[in-house]
Amino acid sequence: MPKIIIHHPDGTSSKYGLNGSSFTIGRAEGNDIILPAGAASSHHAVLKLNETGDYTLTDLESTNKTMVNGRAVQTTPLRGGDTLVFGDIAADYQSEIVSAAPYQDDHPTQIYEPRGAPPVIPGAPPAAETAAKSRPAPGVVVPQVIHRPASTVARRSTHSSDGGCFALVVFSLVLPTAFFVGLVIRHHQVKGEWFWNYLQNYLHS
Repeated sequence: MPKIIIHHPDGTSSKYGLNGSSFTIGRAEGNDIILPAGAASSHHAVLKLNETGDYTLTDLESTNKTMVNGRAVQTTPLRGGDTLVFGDIAADYQSEIVSAAPYQDDHPTQIYEPRGAPPVIPGAPPAAETAAKSRPAPGVVVPQVIHRPASTVARRSTHSSDGGCFALVVFSLVLPTAFFVGLVIRHHQVKGEWFWNYLQNYLHS
């Protein structure tokens, strides 16, 4: 658990274990860590837990500043062993958390491709080389296959069948009608009377 040790002017010290998300520091009674009388402000600074498990110190626009390792700061992350001064009140920050090691770029670089581009596979030949190999040699004719949807073929065959049936029905009706009309006209020309008059006289005789 990180700790902060406040050194009083009379030579005594107060140790605070930091086990929360934030702690206010100052001379006023409402602070989490109360500083002794001196040059510190009533609300001098605040400690906030950060992602490393240590705390970040922020000065609350105090009159006599906040010092970390001899340097005036506004906001800074703390590490174990840092020396602090609030106005004229000295303090130490203790923490068993080991700081992160310096960053070493020993990982392969990740290449980001534009949206829609094929992913880059380690060890695979470049896309341009693959495309060149897939092209046909000069003078070689590559047949192009047109794939016709099955639904289109079925629809065409159905329409052809319907058209044939319709033509057969029309032909079977038109041919007898034309024959009968021709017979009536022929009878009128030869006999001088219409065929239905002849038929009527024939039925009554």
